[in-house]
Amino acid sequence: MLEHDLSAFSGARCVVTGGLGFIGSNLARALAEAGAVVVVVDALVPQHGGDHRNLQGCGAPVDVVLADIGDAQAVAPVVARAEYVFNVAGQVSHLASMEDPVRDLDLNARSNLAFLETMRKVNPDAVIVHTSTRQVYGRPRYLPVDEEHPTTPVDVNGISKLAAEQAHLIYARTHGLRACALRLTNVYGPRQRLRGDDSGFLPSFVRRALLDEPITLYGDGLQFRDCLHVDDVVVAITAAALCTHATGEVFNLGHPEYPSLREVAGIIIDAAGSGSLVTVDWPPERKRIDIGSYRGDASKAKQFLDWVPVVNLAEGMVDTLSYYRRHLSWYL
Repeated sequence: MLEHDLSAFSGARCVVTGGLGFIGSNLARALAEAGAVVVVVDALVPQHGGDHRNLQGCGAPVDVVLADIGDAQAVAPVVARAEYVFNVAGQVSHLASMEDPVRDLDLNARSNLAFLETMRKVNPDAVIVHTSTRQVYGRPRYLPVDEEHPTTPVDVNGISKLAAEQAHLIYARTHGLRACALRLTNVYGPRQRLRGDDSGFLPSFVRRALLDEPITLYGDGLQFRDCLHVDDVVVAITAAALCTHATGEVFNLGHPEYPSLREVAGIIIDAAGSGSLVTVDWPPERKRIDIGSYRGDASKAKQFLDWVPVVNLAEGMVDTLSYYRRHLSWYL
């Protein structure tokens, strides 16, 4: 589906952390097929969605190194000669972060800080793009949310992701690393982990629709979100890597469409031709970390990166469901 020109990366040495997972594998494939020399670093942490099959059928070779990004001995030789480092690794489950907060902090904050130390010591000239999350904002105080909005996370995942993001920006300011961060909103598309209901509402909705099961909406389902197809995210990540003015900056990524969760579910059911809707009361463990409605202001990304999303939700879901119909057994 991706039609963006990434020829600027032809021959470039690129490292993608978390490259066997959802966003990382889509990014690694796009870079490799554009002619980049790509190495993936992934720890294959259980429940994170990393899978060697996510690189299956790639039109160009991708080397894989199984390692934790916080393991300097394993990672240093991989990143030492990289020109671009796309740091996509991380734990994304909000519920899991509340159930085991120390593990979340270790996976998202400590590992990233150790990784930045490795970069500082062995390759301070590489460009680093880090993927953060809109979860750092917590419950919006105004909409749309811009980069100046206060960061008051409602769960431990938001805290640890904010720490990792800010570490990248501090290393840019104090050590001269060419690092920036992108705050992603709800991302969907091929190669996303569908198993379980703890990795976001979009993969859960997709799985249930494909299996002709009811999609569960909490409350009235009228809170809205902006959703991004992974191809649009890949374009933004690569644009940030090429932008000479991105160092030390943080950028919101978001979509101008912001349907309600009820509307999102309807779009997925229509695209799948199966599934149904059911509404239930909020479970206490989810209600206390819900952020309500969210809509992001991505005008800074447009200004700096010349980036705007081009895939609408209905089109993106047709592409997404087509992929999972061919490979559903991998993701269940």
